[in-house]
Amino acid sequence: MVLYPSPSRIFYVDVGTTTVIVTVTSSGAAVKEWLSTTRFIHHRRRHRLVVGVGVQRTVEETYRSYPPADTLQLCVGRRCLIFQLAHADFIPAVLRKFLLNPSNTFVGFWNQQDAKRLRICRHSLQMWRTPLDVRMMVAEEEGPGSELWKAKREIIIRQWLGFEDVTFSDEIGRSNWGREVLSYDQIVQSCRDAFCAFLIGRNLRAWDLPRSVSESEKKFTVILNLF
Repeated sequence: MVLYPSPSRIFYVDVGTTTVIVTVTSSGAAVKEWLSTTRFIHHRRRHRLVVGVGVQRTVEETYRSYPPADTLQLCVGRRCLIFQLAHADFIPAVLRKFLLNPSNTFVGFWNQQDAKRLRICRHSLQMWRTPLDVRMMVAEEEGPGSELWKAKREIIIRQWLGFEDVTFSDEIGRSNWGREVLSYDQIVQSCRDAFCAFLIGRNLRAWDLPRSVSESEKKFTVILNLF
């Protein structure tokens, strides 16, 4: 596919045996439309919605350990959104509400700092709770002695989804995610990350997993009533 500067682009990415529809955008209006469509398609699951989530950032020495998020990727079903926060024209209220909705269960890989990276980006995005880490979920499912909590994404995906050809590049992970036009390789890697997290979270019924909410997270409850 030819890459061109545009507020929104659509890609079709094969992950395993599934073709995922990926929307790449810096448009708040496009994000609003994507979320509205997602909620309509999955309205029967609105109280147990699993969302694959990921954050990409550009590592720069000035940010030290915590560079802010350049992109936010969300995946529900066969639809994935890559929102270019570094170039976003505005943040729709529906996205803030979506991230703060305690009925949504967000899952991802190696994501301990994702909520913080969203919080310190220039849009100050907040999440109701830290997303669940797929590594910890599958390790707990396997039981004592499991070492999947420290495994690479490829290993977990191969064992739990049977996808032999899904790989991730460290070079792409360290690339410039703040660029105006993301490369096709960046888009594919982001899609794989969020879609596979969604599948495993759904298969493990992530919405049923016990989770505690910290006092700092509880203060955002009132924000839900502001939109």
